[in-house]
Amino acid sequence: MSSKDGQSASASAVKTAPAVVPITDVPSSARVRHFDELSDRTQQAFTTAFPSGHLDIDPETTDLSRGDVVVFTEYVRIQ
Repeated sequence: MSSKDGQSASASAVKTAPAVVPITDVPSSARVRHFDELSDRTQQAFTTAFPSGHLDIDPETTDLSRGDVVVFTEYVRIQ
């Protein structure tokens, strides 16, 4: 995997915890999940992600992927 400037992405950059970013437009290609569809553990992590924006979950063990959109009190994208 490489970054926009052509440099290799570091392993730590790839393994960082996902972030939650509010959005107003949902891309047509995005997988949209509703909050109540998430596991209890993911819901708990999701509700504590505000205002920091960071999900305290292991991206390897959740059913959320980067680029997914979650319908909560607003639309948010997982980055």
